[in-house]
Amino acid sequence: MKKILIGLIIITFYNCSTTKTTNSLNTEIVYDYSGKVDNEQLIYIQKNYKWETNDILIINFDQPLSSCHFKNNRINKTTKTFYEDFYSKINTDNCSNIFVLSNIEKVKKKIDNKKYFDDKDDFLLKNFFHRKKTCFGVLVIRLDGYYIQYNGHYSKRQVAKFIENLKV
Repeated sequence: MKKILIGLIIITFYNCSTTKTTNSLNTEIVYDYSGKVDNEQLIYIQKNYKWETNDILIINFDQPLSSCHFKNNRINKTTKTFYEDFYSKINTDNCSNIFVLSNIEKVKKKIDNKKYFDDKDDFLLKNFFHRKKTCFGVLVIRLDGYYIQYNGHYSKRQVAKFIENLKV
């Protein structure tokens, strides 16, 4: 009886989740939002995040400190090493990969506008990441504006699947 009750609780919890899944190529993809940005938003992203040559842009986003229970806005050797290892296991051919921070006050000197960017005018926060308060998120967007987004701690498998599905 306990196993049945626990199973029902798990199923109920899973069905009430805001996270969406889709099956593509017999593989489940877990994401929060997907869609297409309008032309004005696409031009803004291309201009402000120096996205010029690759078909896919990966935006690793750090939410404001007020949305997180720890200091998530660090640019140091540990975080750089973590992300280098994280992305070394993902096929990022023809992808630009950047990091955008919502609160840059403490790391302003490390923002290089090449790999690390400020969320200028809170554009990404207002248009994508305000919908669910978490410490982190990822937005993978294709050159024609189609995107897949996840708010929260994301996995290598998720990002790889986002890229794979947007390259199709």
